[in-house]
Amino acid sequence: MFSRIGSHLFRIIHGFQRRGNNPSEIMDGLETLMVTADLIERILTEQIMAATEEVTIPLRYWVDDKKNRVIMVETSGDFVDILFSFLTLPLGTIIRLGNKLEQHVQLGCINKLYQSVDNLKYDDFWNNICNKMLLSPRNPLESSCERLKVKIDDTEPTKYFLCHTCSKEKDLLLSTFDGARCRCGKLMRKETKLLVESKEELASKNGVFVKPNAMFLIFDDLRVVRSSPSDSVKTFLKHRHKDLSKIPENSQNVGMKEILSILKQALISKSPLSDVLLKSGSKKYSCSQDTGPIHSKGHVEIKVMVSKSENKILFAEADGDFVDFLVSFLTTPIGSIVKLMKGRLCLGSIGNLYKSVKDLNPSWFIGSSKESLLNIRVAPHFGCKSNPLEEDDSPQYWYGPVVVKDNEGRIMISKRKDMLRDPTKVKLFDPRSSDGAREPIVGFMKRPCLFIVSDDLEVIPMTTDSSISYLQQLGNVKLNDLEEHFIKVRKSHEALDLLRASLTSNEAALTQSLFSLLWLCQRCIPFICVLGSRHKIKEKKKKEKVIISDKRHDERERDKK
Repeated sequence: MFSRIGSHLFRIIHGFQRRGNNPSEIMDGLETLMVTADLIERILTEQIMAATEEVTIPLRYWVDDKKNRVIMVETSGDFVDILFSFLTLPLGTIIRLGNKLEQHVQLGCINKLYQSVDNLKYDDFWNNICNKMLLSPRNPLESSCERLKVKIDDTEPTKYFLCHTCSKEKDLLLSTFDGARCRCGKLMRKETKLLVESKEELASKNGVFVKPNAMFLIFDDLRVVRSSPSDSVKTFLKHRHKDLSKIPENSQNVGMKEILSILKQALISKSPLSDVLLKSGSKKYSCSQDTGPIHSKGHVEIKVMVSKSENKILFAEADGDFVDFLVSFLTTPIGSIVKLMKGRLCLGSIGNLYKSVKDLNPSWFIGSSKESLLNIRVAPHFGCKSNPLEEDDSPQYWYGPVVVKDNEGRIMISKRKDMLRDPTKVKLFDPRSSDGAREPIVGFMKRPCLFIVSDDLEVIPMTTDSSISYLQQLGNVKLNDLEEHFIKVRKSHEALDLLRASLTSNEAALTQSLFSLLWLCQRCIPFICVLGSRHKIKEKKKKEKVIISDKRHDERERDKK
């Protein structure tokens, strides 16, 4: 729009400069100006109408009337792109979208964790950016999801900022948040644009993840396959339908509301399409709790307070490392969790989406989008060192005048050095660092700190709150019923158990994931005591043998004399 308006204005200004004070030519210029004004009004009107008109996607689906279930849906790649984009959404984004659009999404104890982060004060974090990062986490595939036909993620797009004072220096810092503090002490407020050079990013009309000209079949549990007559026949026969003419066919245009409802049901149901399109009740489902061995290094130590009579963990006392680990759940994409759990996770139909990406032929994907969806990681600077999921590598950026067409001469940043003239290397630094110099692994919480974490993952800072008041809030708890234990939460096992329990339990994430460690310790103590007793008995017998031997030796010596 602005390029069209700009070209008209340029011709007007150039015409005035060339014509001087000639009245007829001035009138021609004014007439051109009026035409330009009409153009601006028409374009703005079109944009306003486009913004207010809801974008929808058509679906065709077939229904089993007896079971009141959707047999399958046939649709284009536009809808499949949206379904696959569910895998890229961080947990915090899913909670926020549900709350904002009145589509409350229940994700175990993650809801309580999100609410407690929202209740924390800015002083509990390194800076106010940390709070924003957790409540509105960044999508690691943001540039791709921006091109979705119906975009449900309203997270603010990434912007890039430099320091006004240091922008002419050679050693530049680049921030993706407005107001981050540069190492010179000034705030980074100078916005700069990113040069888009990827063919996949430029192909805004040619799909996002899958080929747009392909048709796909989607089953009630969100399994996605390429549309083919053979798959259709097998599906109908599986549901005992032999006559296609007797199977009811329906059509519906789905928009933002329906898609968000499908996302919500996909997290809790094995029949999300029936739940939304037919407004039927969701099915119950079961799952395996075994994730298999996952190898990783490191651990954090916490103190837990256990109720002996109820056999449950009441709360944990933890420092910043453990709380960083917990709150980093909010920045973790759901697809990366499915991969980490090896597909065995009690989370509705999300696992079927991931498996569909894995099983679909690579030829139906655009570029490297299949690998991107299968290997989603936490966005750069949004993770922490104790999280089993690693962050994406921070890309290298360059800063300088653009040499390519359309943006030639503009001062921009780019991931490609050859797109700029005399480029300056810039470093993307962790916005959680107050001056750009602190190590990026510090996490979100300001040190030193102490937090109480309840069994349902409510996080309460003990810097200002009274610990006695917290004990009083627990209700009728007898102090002699409480027992203190220390637990090491390893990234290789316990951290994964806690992540899974936080998604599947509404009020007992700590107990479900960590209580077994206490039971193992209690079993080991008597065993160790028995071993210790046996060792002492053996030592005692050895000493007795030595004493008896010494006595006999003394007696023989006396007899000789």
